[in-house]
Amino acid sequence: GWCDKPELEINGKLEKIPARQGLYILIKRIWSDGDKVSLKLNMNIRLTKWTKNKNSVSVSRGPLSYSLKIGEKYVRQGGSDKWPAWEIYPTTDWNYGLVLEGENPASQFEFVQRSWPENNQPFVADGAPVKIMSKARKIQAWQQDSLGLVGKLQQSPVKTDEPIETVTLIPMGCARLRISSFPTVTTDSTGHQLSMPSGR
Repeated sequence: GWCDKPELEINGKLEKIPARQGLYILIKRIWSDGDKVSLKLNMNIRLTKWTKNKNSVSVSRGPLSYSLKIGEKYVRQGGSDKWPAWEIYPTTDWNYGLVLEGENPASQFEFVQRSWPENNQPFVADGAPVKIMSKARKIQAWQQDSLGLVGKLQQSPVKTDEPIETVTLIPMGCARLRISSFPTVTTDSTGHQLSMPSGR
């Protein structure tokens, strides 16, 4: 599960719960009117390394997985006025790799809680009420392919000397264009050198 240290309180008193994950919590007691049960599921930032996907990394917090926030341009491509069809193009850079440093790289990410959007629509990039800030470097050789699609992931870590930038990650459900499995980057010789795709 995504919560390793849940907290259970009954009438303000912290209760002991099983240390093992994946179990139900059974509360045996004589209940009285006005009893109050509070369950707190702590959410920490977690990194998952996908060895079968070129050692790329995904970022999660609690039950949500996060994507790079990418600017979106909508272009009408057919359909009807009632059911239009759209293509969405990026207006900001997307070819970033994450900078992971130290023994606990998840600690370098910053979680930001924002106010709920006034239009009550959180499932868009600019309306996301939560976000994560991360250090990243651009990978100039990671470009679109000949079909205009995101180029295939290459083995991480990727060598790049581009400057460190701060990028914004938003919940996947808020993004229409998604980079959710990130390459990692390094500046030293252990990194894999990418080459620009042919035709560019």
